[in-house]
Amino acid sequence: MKRLFSTISVLSFAIALAVSAMAQSSPATGEWDVTMNTPNGPQNFIAVFKIEGEKLTGELKRAAGSRPIEGTAKGKEIQFVYTVKYNDNDLKITMTGTVDGDAIKGAVDFGGFAQDEWSAKRATGAAVASTTPAAGAPAPASSGAVDVSGAWSAEVQTDAGSGSPSFTFKQEGEKLSGKYKGQLGESDLSGTVKGDKIEFSFKVSGQVEGTIVYTGTTDGKTMKGKVSLAGLGEGTFTGKKQS
Repeated sequence: MKRLFSTISVLSFAIALAVSAMAQSSPATGEWDVTMNTPNGPQNFIAVFKIEGEKLTGELKRAAGSRPIEGTAKGKEIQFVYTVKYNDNDLKITMTGTVDGDAIKGAVDFGGFAQDEWSAKRATGAAVASTTPAAGAPAPASSGAVDVSGAWSAEVQTDAGSGSPSFTFKQEGEKLSGKYKGQLGESDLSGTVKGDKIEFSFKVSGQVEGTIVYTGTTDGKTMKGKVSLAGLGEGTFTGKKQS
C-alpha cells in the first residue's frame, strides 16, 4: 500500500511539472517587436506577453510609456485588449493573432470603428534596446549654444496613428519662431530654446481645433520629446535637421 501511495505521489508531481512546463512554454511568451497598421499609418512598439495557463497579461511599451494588456492564449492563438484615450473617451483596442515560430500575424479592432492588421517578430536584445526611452535621444548639449535654425523633418507617433510634419525654425537667443507644415495644415509657431530644452506651439483649425504643443530636448541636429494634441491626446516625436 505504501508503494502504491508513493507511486501516485510521484505521478501527481510529474503531472504538475508537465502542466507547469506547458504553461511556461507557450509560444507567445516573451517580448515582440510589433507593427500595427492604423487608419493614420503604421505604429511600432514592444509587446511583452506573460502566460499563465490560458491567461495572458503584460504590457505594450512605447517611448512615451507603457500600457497594461490582458487576454487569453490558447495554443498558438492569442487575444488581448488595452485601452487608450481618444477624444476624452476610453477606446478599447482588441488584437487577435496566431503565433508561427518567431512571428505573429493578426487583426486589430479599434473599438468597432475600424479594423486593420498587425504583425510581430520576436524581439532580439538589440531590438529591445532600441525601443527604450533613452534610445535615439539627442546627445547632451555641448558647451556651445544650441541653434535649431533651419529646416527640419519630424516623425510623430500617437495612439491614433502617425504623421511626418516639417518645421522651419528661426532662433534668436532663446526665442524661437517659424512655421509648421503637415496633416493639420500650415501654421506659424513660436517657442523657446533653453540649453538643450526646446518647447514650441502653434494653433490649428479645421479637422482639429486648438493648440499643438511640442516639448523635448535637442542638440541642434536632432530632437526628441512629447507632443500634446490640442487636448485630444498625446504622443511622441523625433526630429532631424535637414539644413
